[in-house]
Amino acid sequence: MKKKLTNNLLLKIVSVIAAVLLWGVVINIDNPTDTYTISGIPIRVINEKQAITDNNLTYELPGEKTVSVEVTVRRQDRRKISADDFSATIDLNEIYGATSSVAVNIEVVNNKSLIRSWTQVTRSVRVDVERMETKIFEIRVIPKGSLEDTYTFSRNTVSPGSVRVTAPESVMSRIDHAGVELDVNGATDNVQETGPVKLYMDEESRNELDLSDPRILLNVTEAEVTLGVVKTNQISVDIQVTGQDAVADGCKYINYTCDPQMIQVTGPRSQIADFAKLTIVEDLTGADGNVTKSYKIQDYLPKGLEVADGQPGTIEVTYQIDRLEQKSFYIGRNQIRLLGMSEELEYRFGEDDGITVTLRGLSEDIEQVTVQEITAILDVEDFTEPGVYSCEAVVELPEKYRDYFDVSVGSVRMVVTRPESEESSSEESAPEDSSAGITEGSTEESEGERPDANESEAVSGIVSGTETASGENSQENR
Repeated sequence: MKKKLTNNLLLKIVSVIAAVLLWGVVINIDNPTDTYTISGIPIRVINEKQAITDNNLTYELPGEKTVSVEVTVRRQDRRKISADDFSATIDLNEIYGATSSVAVNIEVVNNKSLIRSWTQVTRSVRVDVERMETKIFEIRVIPKGSLEDTYTFSRNTVSPGSVRVTAPESVMSRIDHAGVELDVNGATDNVQETGPVKLYMDEESRNELDLSDPRILLNVTEAEVTLGVVKTNQISVDIQVTGQDAVADGCKYINYTCDPQMIQVTGPRSQIADFAKLTIVEDLTGADGNVTKSYKIQDYLPKGLEVADGQPGTIEVTYQIDRLEQKSFYIGRNQIRLLGMSEELEYRFGEDDGITVTLRGLSEDIEQVTVQEITAILDVEDFTEPGVYSCEAVVELPEKYRDYFDVSVGSVRMVVTRPESEESSSEESAPEDSSAGITEGSTEESEGERPDANESEAVSGIVSGTETASGENSQENR
């Protein structure tokens, strides 16, 4: 029996097969397979130069830059499999224009024998492609901090003076300027420093562009800057007007407006201390309307002084010249006073019971004057003999109108007689006239009310003669 068992070939073969099957069963029970996902496989880009760089383009993967696969391995081999066992590539020559996507190719590069099977999870990725731009930006000095009081910035120098920037269109559109920051806090003298060149996205240099993007290329990364710091002084602007009384006929100079009225200048301390104001002289002779002029400040500064940074370079001055208006007022005899009368003579007007006074001045001033505010004075002291005299009145205006107007007044005929020979004097020396005699202090009524006595006593603006404001009294004795 034993011999039959040991010499039976068929039995031996069956036994081997059964043993193998039994071993497989044991292995499957004791070391089963697991299926799981491996993530973080980095994407490698190929054909970048041919498809992108040579065409002056750039690209970006806006989403995840890694892919995943699902693998099946024996449980005891699971720890041996990682993302390093796979290779993921994208070919930029295969970008699909409609969706800007490209297929991901994944291969097993290590431990192939341990991986029972695997399935690609990420099959494509999005690639954003845009054109590259190159621009040159002047490098500015960006001061940080505050200078000491009464100091300001003067000229600055930057070496190199500009930077060439190459970046995607979307990035370039956000760049406003380039600059180097310089700490000037408390400085009273020039400041010099070498610093990194930065790109800013706004005029105020507040928002700095992140330069960590490898697609942003600068031909220089540092620059040496020097910022001048000088003493300042605030001075006034002094406008001196000449010819204001010689403007065109019918016009009057009123005033001027100046902008700015104060300016800041820089220069040597000793020279600044001796310069207190900037003087501008303007001749308005013959001007017939408003005059506006612009003066370059530097032309009026002594050699060595300059306009401080941030200050306007010009001064704008407007000289106001208004056209004069005329208005006539009829003054009745109750508003005319006689001075220097003799008790031995009587005085009366010739043909008129009053006089016409013409004021010439600014329309807004003339409109405020009323006839009751005007008083006329006739000086008859020199009329010592009976007769007919032609004289000019002196016009009195309230103090509030002093120097406001040019005054003209017509001549007045005055008839002087003696009481005892009044009739003969009238026949020989005067035309027929029904006017009553005028004595000093007469209160006879005519057009308009006589001004209050107190107001008359307070009158001090006296103008006489034709077309004059000098206050001189011109008389003609006939």
